[in-house]
Amino acid sequence: MAHIVLFHSALGLRTAVLDFADALRGLGHVVVTPDYYDRRVFDSTDNGLAHRDAVGVRALMDRARTSLHDAPADAVLAGFSLGAFFAQAFAAKRPDARAAVLLHNVEAPRDGTWNGVPVQVHRHAVDPFISEPDVTALRDAVTTSGAPFDDVVVPGEGHLFTDLATPDGDAAACDASIAAFDAFIR
Repeated sequence: MAHIVLFHSALGLRTAVLDFADALRGLGHVVVTPDYYDRRVFDSTDNGLAHRDAVGVRALMDRARTSLHDAPADAVLAGFSLGAFFAQAFAAKRPDARAAVLLHNVEAPRDGTWNGVPVQVHRHAVDPFISEPDVTALRDAVTTSGAPFDDVVVPGEGHLFTDLATPDGDAAACDASIAAFDAFIR
């Protein structure tokens, strides 16, 4: 069993995130789902990104960071898209984190290094928000640090395949991601 902090995407704390968290709870994990959008949810990426930009990424990150105050040092930090960006940034500063699980987003490490936290990425083979050089840079940094890196690639093209209410939603891929996530952090 792991303690997981699961950060939502730019669409807000939607049912898809809560369902994903419930599935992980059903596997025995403790899951916290912080809402740094103050109950605002969006049905379109454009509206969600507009809200993100209006509030500011730094302000949202500060709100999300408060959820870590009560999390154990070895918590799993995970997120969907924007939330994965936050999870990766927080994991980079928490070397005792059990893992970083990045769904629908990955960034190259800012300084090209990683602190030894295991990383798992979940993405479509073609995702308009993920660049292959960023995946490669993170993979290289993580493996150089001696930590495992697992790249779960879903065939096809799209972004939020774990959010079944979006055009890219894919129930089978979502279920497979939950199983892979669970196996990775055990």
